[in-house]
Amino acid sequence: MSGYNPWNFFIKADEILDKFLYYCSSFLLIILSFAVIYTVFTRYVFNMSPAWAEDAPRVFFLWLTYLGIAVATRRGENIRVTFFIEKLSHKKRFYLDIFMHVCILIMVSVLFWYSWPLVSLNFKTVMLSTGWPNAVSWLPLPIGCFLILIYQTKIMVKSIYDFSILSQNDNYNNKKS
Repeated sequence: MSGYNPWNFFIKADEILDKFLYYCSSFLLIILSFAVIYTVFTRYVFNMSPAWAEDAPRVFFLWLTYLGIAVATRRGENIRVTFFIEKLSHKKRFYLDIFMHVCILIMVSVLFWYSWPLVSLNFKTVMLSTGWPNAVSWLPLPIGCFLILIYQTKIMVKSIYDFSILSQNDNYNNKKS
């Protein structure tokens, strides 16, 4: 077993989850687009609107939003202002980066923790137009937060690892000089 790497399982699972989230988000975007187009068409052409016209697109939009945020977090494509960060030294940039990751982890953990009571409370009621439990519109919040926690932790660990490797290389180069 010379080529065995225990992290291969996690790497493969991460890639599969990323593709799954990407395709789910794409599918939800298509469904949302068709639902809105159909609703607008029936409202203006037939002067009537389907009963589900408000609830279903809202649910699709919420799922799309939170899954999309998780995908963007995993890929590091969130909006960041780097103008001042790029002017800092590597070490200060690292500490600021870790501080940012910890703040995000705390905020998302609080959102995750307090979203579960909302979900469980809303399982008891249903949307009148669709018959779906109201929890369906709240469920993307804890699921999205959980995925963001996983991806943000992964990014922070990678940042620490990269900094330690870079620091070792700097120490090696300083000793060599």
